[in-house]
Formats: sequence, structure tokens, C-alpha cells
Amino acid sequence: MKRFAYVLLALVLLLVGAAGAAAWFVRSADPDPSRSHTLAGLSAPVEVWRDSLGVPHLWARDEADLFRAIGFIHAQDRLWQMEMFRRVADGRLAEILGPELLETDRFLRTLGMGRAAAENERILDPESRTLMEAYAAGVNSWILSHRGALPPEFVALRTRPEPWTVRHSLAIGKIMAWDLADWDGPLELQRAVDLVGRELAAALRPDYPEWGVHILGEGDRGNAGPAAETALSQTPLPLSVLNIPLPRVPDRAREMLDAVSAARASNSWVIGGERTRSGKPILANDTHLTLRAPSLWYLVALHGGGIEAAGFTIPGVPLPILGRTTNVAWGFTNAMAADTDFYIERVDTADPSLYLTPEGWQRFEIRAETIQVRGGDPVIHTVRTSRHGPVISDAERRAGDRVLALRWTGHEPSTEFSAMLKMNRARNAAEFLAALREFTSPHQNVVFADTAGTIGYRLVGLIPVRRNGDGRLPVPGWTGDYDWVRYLTPDEHPEVLDPTDGFIVTANNRQVGASYPFLIGRQWAEPFRAQRIREMVEARDGRFTADGVARQQMDVRDAFAVRYLPHALRAAERAGAHGAAETLRSWNMEASTDSHAAALFYTWYEALRRRVGEDEYRGARMYFPRAALNRMLDDGAGAWINDIRTGQTETLDEQAAAAMREAVEEVGMRRWSDLHETRINHSLGSARVLDRTFGINIGPFSKGGSPYTVDVAGYGIRPPFVNTHGASQRHVIDLADPDGVGGFVIPTGQSGIPFSRHYRDQTPLWREGRLWRIPLDRTQAEARAVHRMVLRPD
Repeated sequence: MKRFAYVLLALVLLLVGAAGAAAWFVRSADPDPSRSHTLAGLSAPVEVWRDSLGVPHLWARDEADLFRAIGFIHAQDRLWQMEMFRRVADGRLAEILGPELLETDRFLRTLGMGRAAAENERILDPESRTLMEAYAAGVNSWILSHRGALPPEFVALRTRPEPWTVRHSLAIGKIMAWDLADWDGPLELQRAVDLVGRELAAALRPDYPEWGVHILGEGDRGNAGPAAETALSQTPLPLSVLNIPLPRVPDRAREMLDAVSAARASNSWVIGGERTRSGKPILANDTHLTLRAPSLWYLVALHGGGIEAAGFTIPGVPLPILGRTTNVAWGFTNAMAADTDFYIERVDTADPSLYLTPEGWQRFEIRAETIQVRGGDPVIHTVRTSRHGPVISDAERRAGDRVLALRWTGHEPSTEFSAMLKMNRARNAAEFLAALREFTSPHQNVVFADTAGTIGYRLVGLIPVRRNGDGRLPVPGWTGDYDWVRYLTPDEHPEVLDPTDGFIVTANNRQVGASYPFLIGRQWAEPFRAQRIREMVEARDGRFTADGVARQQMDVRDAFAVRYLPHALRAAERAGAHGAAETLRSWNMEASTDSHAAALFYTWYEALRRRVGEDEYRGARMYFPRAALNRMLDDGAGAWINDIRTGQTETLDEQAAAAMREAVEEVGMRRWSDLHETRINHSLGSARVLDRTFGINIGPFSKGGSPYTVDVAGYGIRPPFVNTHGASQRHVIDLADPDGVGGFVIPTGQSGIPFSRHYRDQTPLWREGRLWRIPLDRTQAEARAVHRMVLRPD
């Protein structure tokens, strides 16, 4: 990607000269928000008002006009982002970026998200198809009519966007579903089995802790599944013994897919009106993902037909995925469901088109795809598909009598667009809940509330029922013993309306207690964020306001630190680091930017994680999740603790003391902000010359938080602990006011064009925890409008 960045810079400078580059693109690529346009296919004019942050309010006569107009607006502001989304889904990156992306395309073609989207298109109901076609027509109208410069990425690559289609929009949903799926955990765990053996590997994906909070109480539906076995006995032998090449997901594929992630971590909670000052529910949501410029999300207010809604769209998808209507508000968090299985298929070595099934030998479905490569010859890529799904190990192009096939709920035809359409039309909680019952992908925890005072929760998405197994490891595919037999019916999904607690909290934690007969998942987030949110809701004596809940979203008191600080104190005393012990003893457990204690604690913890995990891997890439170390700290022991390199037997206390000595030396007198800066990077931002010229990266800047605080701030295992993962959006809605009490924010800005005034203008709000009002009332929206344009029929 760095080479592409330099090509981009060189071409831009040649075109316009260094001094005028930014100004030329601002004038030509950044659309004039006050210039009206002709939009073919409209039945009546559509008004577009933009406020001072560039958030558009669209006023249309009907939904078809509304969808056509939002397609036009998305293309104006985020066309390159949309282009990358569809190329990722179809595995067409090498076509514009060259042979470096060939392996990524092989993986993406094998995964087949574009083909899965085509199946979604095939089953679209007539109304949904009509509206999606209107949206695509709006995108294409901008592409065809725009006479200025395209976004600089198109200029650099000397390419123009192809026409947008319905399938391209549906494919974005497949990318999101894949990135939310538990696909990497089984592969990482199997690699660990191969490298360190079953006993050690069993500790790497521990079950949800018994002391962890659940989303629903015992009186509500269900438990997340039967008790898990601690022994990893699903597979008879490690895959290395079976000579199965575990698929290596190309780093660039991870990067590209991550750009469309709705994250595997998020917070959402809803508080009933009996606890609020307004007497109506207040809902909060912040979804966590890798921080990118531009943001995944695009804010919009839509008015037309049966839709009166405001919230977060994804460019390429016409409806708010998160947000509110006049009467209903909602938020999502990832359900962490077990929605994938990897199956070991036995292949006939004499005829590799055959594989073994319980009914005997059957033929793979085989397709050949042509990958165009910029600057090279086309490459033919062959994909085999078994009864379980695509042979994902074929991306490695190795021969053998065992291959690995993927079963994933995202390959099933799904109806999420129809469900979202009904969600955005919902007039009350009952209509919204009915829409959720049609939402099949991806799996999500959904909280919602309406103006009548109802609050609720439902788990949505396809949840497989397995004959045996739980998806944690690859399993034999030829026996049928681990096949999926069905999906949970809508009536079997956990849900609740108006719980007795008067509030609902979800933070990727386990859904429910001990009486539910079906497996939902195994790998929930550690319960610290959920625990802290519940503490804040339960502890407040007065009535909640939207502003108060917004402040809770920025909370950095760490329940994780509260639990494990005694271990750090004991380590400091044992290490003779008495100054560090005193600093930690006086800590308020807040991961604030100016905290020396926070710097010591988190540096100590990651040093301990390295000391416990690295030795067994003998130089190979380490897989040692924080949850594994947390359970060892809880138990005071674990098979991983001894350092096999020393010839001695180390205890947990000894390892913790050694880690504290490392931390004291690393941290010195520095504060958390000195070790923990936040960066929001453009995909081309690794080229410093490009960033210096055009300022495409945002940051670095100081920010508090940890991986376990409500205001989340993720980082890696080694210092400096650069934060590139956090809240990708926030919204807080008080249902007492349809006109914006609370509000919305994203980390960057509305525009995807780096030189635009709206490329980064929401960053200060996001950093400070402030929200932006997007009123649904026409009079209030008009009062906030600073730019007006009209889209007129031709």
C-alpha cells in the first residue's frame, strides 16, 4: 500500500503542482453542498439541507425518491470508500493495485462474499428490490454526471468507478457479517494445538467466568448453552499430523476486511423511564472497531414516505443501521455467536474432485474464476465447495488428501435489508420487534426503546444447532457427527421486554443464565465493560439525563483494574519496587491520560502476558488472549506460567514480580498518555510524505481508556501502546424528545476526501465526548441548515 501512496502523490503533484495540489482537489473533488443537480428518475424534487458538520437532511415525497437521493449523496462524499467495499467483497483488488494483492484476492474469491450477496439479491422481495435499485441509480447518476475531479485515489490509479448495483450494496452486509464472525479463533486455537499441544491450548479460550454478568436475568429466556468441556477433544489429531494446511489469511485481506468491520466489541444500554428525568427511556450505543479515516459510518436524516429516521449509514447501504425513528431508538452490539465451523474433508487422492461424505464419495462443486492483475497476466483461481462450504485451504494451493472447508451463516441467503427497512419505518416497539424477527445476518444483540416507554432486547441472526461440537476447533466433515441440523427458530432466540431491573446492558457479554438448552457461543468478551455500566446505572441516586448517559460513555474507571490490582501490588512488593507499589496503592483505577499508575499497571500486565505466553511458542507468532491470563490470575496457577527456557520452575508470583521490574524500567516517570496515543489512519497513511502533504491521518493525540473501560481504547501487547481501536460512533437518545436530545458523533467527519472541511471536523467532539444533534423536526432542522441543494427530476 505504501508504493501505491507514493504513486498517488507523484501523480497528483504532476497534475497540479505541489503548491496547488490541495486547493485544486478541494475545488474539484469536494462537492459544492449548495449546488443543485438534476437526478433522473425522481418523481418530485428532493431537498437536501446540510448542517455545519455536513450532515445531510433529505426531504422527499416518497421512499423511492429518498433512496435515489441518498445514493447520490453517498457517492458525492464517500465514492472511493464504496469502491473499495465492493472490490473487497468481489476479490478485485489486484485489478487496480497490482500483484501485491493477488493472494488477498485468492482468499476473498474463495470466501465468496460477492456470490453470497447475489443469493441475497435473488430472494429480495419486490418492494426491497425497487428501493435498492433506486439507490443504485442515485449512485450511478453522480458517477455519470460529475464533471470535476474524482477522489484522488481514482486519479492516482487512472481508473473510474463502474456502475453501482444492488448486489454491491448487499455485499457490504456480507463483509460486516464476516468480520463479526468467530472465524479466526478456531484457526488460531488449532495453530496453538499444533505448536504447544492440547493441554496448554485448552487454556487459551476459557469459558465465560462464573462471576461475569449476563445480559438477561434468570427469569428471562435462556442460557448461552450447555457446559463446555475443558479438553479439546473434537478433533482426533492435530492438523499438522493430518497434513492439513491451515489457511493463512493474508495480512492485506485482514486489513481490507477490517475497514468494514462493525467490530467485535461494543456497548449498548437502555434505561427505562422510571429512572430518567424525562420519564421516557434513554438509549446509548457505541460500537468498537479499528479507527479509520474516513469513518465506516455516515450520518444522515431521512424523511420520505414511511421513513422518518436519523442515524448511522454505511456508504453503499441506504438506511440507518443504528439510530432512531420519530418513536423508536435502537443500538447493536456483537453477539459473539458461534456462527462458523471448519470441517476437515477427506479428498480422493486419485480424483481430487471427490470428497467423502456419510453417503459416500461426492463431487465438489468446482468453479474457475479469473483474477485480473494490474501489470500482469490474468490468473485462474479454482474454488472447490463441499456440502459444508468453500474449501478455504484451497487459497493456499497445496495438494493433499485433507482440506479445510468453511461453514458460515453468512453464506446463507439472508433478509437483513427487508428487516432494516421495517426497523426504519417502525412506529413503536412492537413493530420494531417484529422487524427484528426477520433480521438474519449478522448476529447482534439489539436493545431498543419507544416513546410509549417500552424497553427491550433481542438476539438476532442465524444461530446454528449442531449435532455435536461448538465450533472452537476444526472437526471431521466426513462422519456427519458435527453437522448443523437446523437454525434456532425466531421463538427460540433470547429476548425480553420491560425487565424488572428497569434497564438492559449489553457489552458483548454472555446473554443469559443456566437454563437455556441451545448453544449460542463460547467466546464472549470479558465482562468488565458490562459490569462497569451496570455499576453506574445501579449506583445513581438521581434521575438520568441524556447528557449524564453521554458522560458514562466516556467513563475510564476500569473494572478490570479493580479486580487485578491486588496482583500488581503484590508483584511490586515482591520486586522491591516500593515506589511503584505506593503509586498503585493510591490509584483511583481510572485509565486517565495523566495517570502514572495507569501506565505502570497496564505495562505490567502486558509484560506478564508476554512472559507467560512467549516461551512455549519458541519464536513462532504468539496467540495468548488476555482472557487466558485473566483466568490464571483468578486461579493463581496455570500450566503456562512456568518459563520453559530457564530450566527452573517459576510461580505466578515470580513471573508477576519480574514483569513489574520490566514495567518500572519501561515506564519511569511517564504518564499513560506518554505510552498510549491515539491514531486514526487513512489506508494510505503509512507513507509519511503523503500524510505530510495532505494530512490524511488524524492524530496522534492523547486519549484515556483501556481494552476493558467503557470508553474503550485497544492496543497491542508491546509498548508503545498505540490506540487504533475505539468507539467508531456514539449515540444517546432520550425518547422524550424526537428532536435530538442526546445526539450522534463519529471519530472523523462526513467526507472521505482528505482536503474537505468535513474530513475531520467531528474529531474534537468525539475526543471530548460531545454529541451532535440531528433533529427530525423540519423547523429545527431548517434552523440548523447552512447549505441547501435541490435534486430535481430531469
